[in-house]
Amino acid sequence: MKLVGLLLASTLIFVWNNLFAQALLLATVVALMLAARTPAATLWRLVRLTLPALALICVIQGLWSPYGIHPVFTVPATVPFVGGAHVFTVEGLVFGLVVGCRILVPLLAFQLAFSTTEPNDIVLGLTRLRVPYRVALLFSTTFRFVPLLLEEFQSIKDAQRLRGIDLDSFGIPRKLLAMGRMLVPLITGCLAKAQLMEIALQARGFTGSADRTQLHPGRERLTAVERSLIGGALFFWIAAIAARIGLGLGGTVL
Repeated sequence: MKLVGLLLASTLIFVWNNLFAQALLLATVVALMLAARTPAATLWRLVRLTLPALALICVIQGLWSPYGIHPVFTVPATVPFVGGAHVFTVEGLVFGLVVGCRILVPLLAFQLAFSTTEPNDIVLGLTRLRVPYRVALLFSTTFRFVPLLLEEFQSIKDAQRLRGIDLDSFGIPRKLLAMGRMLVPLITGCLAKAQLMEIALQARGFTGSADRTQLHPGRERLTAVERSLIGGALFFWIAAIAARIGLGLGGTVL
């Protein structure tokens, strides 16, 4: 069900151009995160990381969006060369907010799905969808390495701080240069962990065969409730695409 939800979150953001529809989708994802007891600090940290990019997108769209019609600000006619030009438009600003929703919705949806699901359950869900076991394991392992990368990066920062180098006190140019130098030990450490994982898989005789037992055999089959939820979600997904193509529903910015 979570994989189907990720499908909806990753595709409907491109089906709709309407700000109301995008905002409703974003509010739904945020509500689900709060219902899953995701800490508000975690939610705010994810949004805060994207705020500079979102603000820049709104400015760019407001200045040069092809949807722009009604000006927010017009250069006075007395100004040479650019007098009377529309500098910022309402439709461009609104479409910038739409693009911002397109960034936040999948970001928060993937955070919700993978923070509330065990990696083994991800593999089990993919195999229930007839995905080859090797592909499912690779998919799960990839997302398992993301928090590992963050932990390794934090360990390197702590080691630098113990040596009297506080990256948080640096300016942006100096911080970028220092972080670039930290990539070497970060990548080296991750490659070493990947090699250890390979050795562990070989020691356990891993073949990637789908003919294997599960810890919870009863969960290999979808329940009636799961089938109903997945069917309803897929019906809504198809209906939204058909309405967009046939009726143009959600195609306008406002």
